[in-house]
Amino acid sequence: MSQAVPPGSAAEALGMLKAAMGYLSAADATAMAAETQAQCLQALEQVNSMGTAARSSILAAFTSGQGYSADADYSPRAWLINRTHVTKGAAVAYTAWVRRAAAHPLAAEALAAGEVSESFARTICGWTDKLPEDCREAADTILVGAARSGMDLRDLAGLAGEIYTRSLPEKPDEGPGDGFEDRCVKLETTFDGAGVLTGDLSPECASIVTTVLDALATPAGAEDDRSQAQRYHDALHEAMRPLCFCIMMDSWTTHRQTGRKPSSGRACMPA
Repeated sequence: MSQAVPPGSAAEALGMLKAAMGYLSAADATAMAAETQAQCLQALEQVNSMGTAARSSILAAFTSGQGYSADADYSPRAWLINRTHVTKGAAVAYTAWVRRAAAHPLAAEALAAGEVSESFARTICGWTDKLPEDCREAADTILVGAARSGMDLRDLAGLAGEIYTRSLPEKPDEGPGDGFEDRCVKLETTFDGAGVLTGDLSPECASIVTTVLDALATPAGAEDDRSQAQRYHDALHEAMRPLCFCIMMDSWTTHRQTGRKPSSGRACMPA
């Protein structure tokens, strides 16, 4: 059982933390050796993980005690927005971690120890949340343990997929798309026309999408300095462009022939 920390000790720790971060912020990074820069980046990622765990724990206690009401705020999210001057999105993310840490204590412990990055822990929790409730703790044990041992995200995803498949009830008569009720794709556009694409894909759909993107995202020579994420973006654009053209041609042809809008968005690939 964890021991209570005296208020004075917490205040001293906060002061030391601010001083350390202030020192790093003011340091001339260009004067550091590459090895020191790497050590700083690794340590800062660990601190970020620990900070997520600390914020979640403190915010949970703050919420339970309704500390936000002392400042006339109606919720911890509103308090965060008004008193810490973060955006609504950041406040939502912070409060989400309170619930996530409570539901996934092993992930929270790994964060507090600085052994798993915040993004890895969040991804793992998202995966295990899709499992039957009686499988989640065991899945967290396996996946968090694998992440702690240094397994990369691709291998973790494969392991999570295997766990998900084994958690499904054996129903041989079901089709390949059955049993994945959380499947979705969302595209949100911003004011300037750019978009944010998110989704949860079934294993079959993910396999097809990965095959297409990997095939179209190969580097275009030695001078291609695009990141993998950028190449995936361009591959998606390349894959969708002929489909869009075919749909537009189908719509135009059907309208010319019948005077009405086509009933289906049939797509074709050029021969």
